[in-house]
Amino acid sequence: MNYSGVRGQVAIVVLLISAMMLTLGLSMSKSETVEIKINANDELLKKAFDTAESGINFYLGTGGTNYSSPGNNSVADINVSKIGVGNSINFDEFVPAGSSESYWLVNHLDNGDIGTTYYAGVSVNVCNVGFTGSMEISYFYKNGANYNVARSGFNFGSKKVSGFTDTPPGCVNILTDKSPILLVVTPIINGGKFYIEATGGNIFSSQGENIVSEGKISTQASKKLSIRRRYKLPGFMVSGMMAEGKI
Repeated sequence: MNYSGVRGQVAIVVLLISAMMLTLGLSMSKSETVEIKINANDELLKKAFDTAESGINFYLGTGGTNYSSPGNNSVADINVSKIGVGNSINFDEFVPAGSSESYWLVNHLDNGDIGTTYYAGVSVNVCNVGFTGSMEISYFYKNGANYNVARSGFNFGSKKVSGFTDTPPGCVNILTDKSPILLVVTPIINGGKFYIEATGGNIFSSQGENIVSEGKISTQASKKLSIRRRYKLPGFMVSGMMAEGKI
């Protein structure tokens, strides 16, 4: 028997098995390394998101626009811009039937209170995109020392609300005499998207703030978080939405 040949074959088999085990070991090691890296990236992104969220809370609580986490391990840069300033206001939000969309026609002070700079136009166009329901529009205004509300209703489709005015699709014009405060649009039967347009070259005041916070973990990870904070309706206006005339 040729033992040298057998020993040679055994040696080749051992080498092949060793090479396979080494390859498998390297593959598993590479896979584990990639997984650890992904997990580490996920953790950094989560920390960046948490920092961005803390930045939002920091701004809301203090008005500051530069946030540092305890230990200075992460920071957040906060950018604040006004929303709705211009000759039209479009929140691009679907309003379900029975819900309402509000548009301010007066400015607000830094503390959020209603100011005294009123929309200067004689009217506002309230518009919709492909809306086929009915719409109630509540116009809040100030007459001397009193706050008042006037209502009007419009039918845009075949299903109608009794007492509302039938009108073709598009925009309706609402007079804004006295000292304009607020327009509230409430769709009925169907929901829809709405926006308002100024007339006579006039512009609208800010509707609130758009707050963008970017959380950063050194140069390793960053995450942006944004919120839209619109001015709130005072309690007397909320109750006035169910009233007519003086509120």
